[in-house]
Amino acid sequence: MEVSFDRRSLRVDGQRRFILSGALHYYRHPSPEVWRDRLRKIKALGLNAVDIYFYWSFHSPAEGEYDFSGPRDVARLMDLVEEEGLYLIARPGPYICSEVDGGGFPGWLLAKRHLNLRCKRDGKFVYDPEYMKYVRQWFEQIVPPIAQRPNLLLFQIENEYHFLPTPRGQLAHALKYFQTRFSPNFLFNLSMNPLVQKALLYLHRRAFSSPDYRNSNRYFQELYQTARQLGVTVPIFHNDVEMANNRFLDVDIAGIDTYPIKTFDHDWRGRGNPFAFVDLFEQGHEAHGKPCPLFIAEYQGGWFDLWGGKGYPYNRRHLGVDAMDLSCKTALAQGAALINFFMVAGGTSLGYEMSPDVYTSYDYGAPITEGGRVSARGRALKAFAEFVFRNEQELLEAEADPAITADDPYVFCRARKTAGGQRFVFLRNLTTITHRARLNLGATSADLPPVSMTVLVVDPDGQVKDRSDPYADANEDPLPPVVLPSLWPWHFALVNGPLGPAFDDHAWKQVPAGAPLDLDALGVHFGFVWYRGRFRGNLAGFRLDARHTWAAYLNGRLLKAYDNHRNRLANGEDFADTIQVQLPPGWCVAGENLLTILVESLGHNKGFLEDLHNPRGIVSLDTGAVPVAWRFRGGLLPGETGLVPKVDFSALKLGEEAEVPLPHSWPAEAQGVGVYQTSFPLELKGPDEPAVGVRISRAPEKANLYLNGHLVGRYWESVGPQKLFYLPPGFLNLKGQNHLAIAVWRWGRDSGLGPVALEVYP
Repeated sequence: MEVSFDRRSLRVDGQRRFILSGALHYYRHPSPEVWRDRLRKIKALGLNAVDIYFYWSFHSPAEGEYDFSGPRDVARLMDLVEEEGLYLIARPGPYICSEVDGGGFPGWLLAKRHLNLRCKRDGKFVYDPEYMKYVRQWFEQIVPPIAQRPNLLLFQIENEYHFLPTPRGQLAHALKYFQTRFSPNFLFNLSMNPLVQKALLYLHRRAFSSPDYRNSNRYFQELYQTARQLGVTVPIFHNDVEMANNRFLDVDIAGIDTYPIKTFDHDWRGRGNPFAFVDLFEQGHEAHGKPCPLFIAEYQGGWFDLWGGKGYPYNRRHLGVDAMDLSCKTALAQGAALINFFMVAGGTSLGYEMSPDVYTSYDYGAPITEGGRVSARGRALKAFAEFVFRNEQELLEAEADPAITADDPYVFCRARKTAGGQRFVFLRNLTTITHRARLNLGATSADLPPVSMTVLVVDPDGQVKDRSDPYADANEDPLPPVVLPSLWPWHFALVNGPLGPAFDDHAWKQVPAGAPLDLDALGVHFGFVWYRGRFRGNLAGFRLDARHTWAAYLNGRLLKAYDNHRNRLANGEDFADTIQVQLPPGWCVAGENLLTILVESLGHNKGFLEDLHNPRGIVSLDTGAVPVAWRFRGGLLPGETGLVPKVDFSALKLGEEAEVPLPHSWPAEAQGVGVYQTSFPLELKGPDEPAVGVRISRAPEKANLYLNGHLVGRYWESVGPQKLFYLPPGFLNLKGQNHLAIAVWRWGRDSGLGPVALEVYP
């Protein structure tokens, strides 16, 4: 397959092709059967390409080690893409963002804190040959098999690269205040303020004539050359950040990304123009001067939800079919010839894959839900695709036609015209009342409902020959009426051995005196770490900065539990607190005492800003003049290791087990972790027939969910919002018995587990 391009479009084997693509994350679906199912649904929506991130950390558990087997078998994934008749847009990093730990960089790489990751520091370009050595090693593993694919359409060498400043010092303190006082989405909300938006648009227009708008650097040049050396022959692109005011041009095609609706604290409808930056895309494209088509390399298919957010059912309703319809048509009005929707299919952040801003579900409000259902937003996308491919060649030929206007100042009007005189007229009404737009094109007019967009296809004689009216069907298909098994009996055991002085920790690793205690320094990188420190005599207290959540115990008694995830957006500094913990009088005993600290990392930041080296685990600990000898073990439960851990529950020695009913609580004096286990049978026709989830009603304060040993969910009682967890095929036994375990971490008086039930997953 030969892929070329010009200013208007891609050409595939000489034929102009409009590209509609969508992102699918294989690492959020541990089943090739589900990969095929989602690919078929993507094609059924009318899309002709799929965008695949290749996740470095998912394949590289340690330096020099790579795994491409089972759910990591990307060769099989790419076979399926080809078999389903889709083009492949490959995005192998090295940085992917994707709301994953470290933006896709392996934990072992993040631990090398001297590296200038992505060849930048303090908002400036800094070439780093050692970092490039590791990137070359990754590319040598992943690029050749990609380059050999006969359906490879495009290849990306970096993602959302920019030189936006990372807030430090007083500015970071101010952001902490505003996030705490108002909302983690404070900056997103502020960007939608009409006055702020007006100022930002002014800066965007100024940037088009700035000498910094066209950017070139050695990092991109070397990535490009490496990709070519390793066999890539198709056009290479980068995904520029809409708001960064830089375009990186050491590529063949300069892509751009945008998510018009980023505020979820109030309705976006009738509040200014969320598409104002998209309305500048063609102007910005002309300003960078590359003779390539307008490629929106990431366009809003949904939006991620934060810890403490409102949940994906809310996000899906908030965006609605109208946002999908408006976004699609607004991009088309700018002459976009390639549009890639992020995401087109939701997924599940398995194990500890997620960055600290997001929780387990990554449904994203996408056209295809986490559970594999085509949503109303998906049907809106399908209607758009049908319109595009009815008019494909004409759309790719048409150029902007400023002569066509509408008589209503509240109606956005933009026209495009082919050489033969056919016009596409785009009419958008963002007000909350109906407007009639009359055009200076014969007697052509259109009634525009509130918050809607219409596209008219007008022939050279002024007659409307085709149109795309606002998509309005927001009804979702009902869930199938399937009866799933009840979950019982439950067996419970306390896992509080590490809290007690008699616990045998000789197999735990020892920390040399004065050595750092953070996860990367210890080589753990992901999830939980237990620290056991022995000291003699009396300790009045200590000062602790541990990230992100922690609980400290003295001789088995809870001293304090704390949520130190202060920057919920997880961009920039962590805003973490250093807490003074006072030991109650009489809690220390004569002789040896045991201080146990259990810390959970919610992940490394995703690296959109320069924050990939933010430490996790115990960052600082001051016990004054009292020396403490430390040992540690990674994992909430014994045997839990890696990014996506699997625990062998049959081999665990959990202590005395008892059959218990739900709801259940523990004795007041029992702290630490309790494990609940049950099993259930299934007899399903196939993956997601139906999709199955498990609902937790109550589990104070935090819990990990394990399906057949695989960590598939992270629950947070007081923060939420997720209570229903998808049980992913690949880990779920569709025909036979399944084992479910819930490990609950108690933080205070409340304890135990409320009713738990299987449900059909939407």
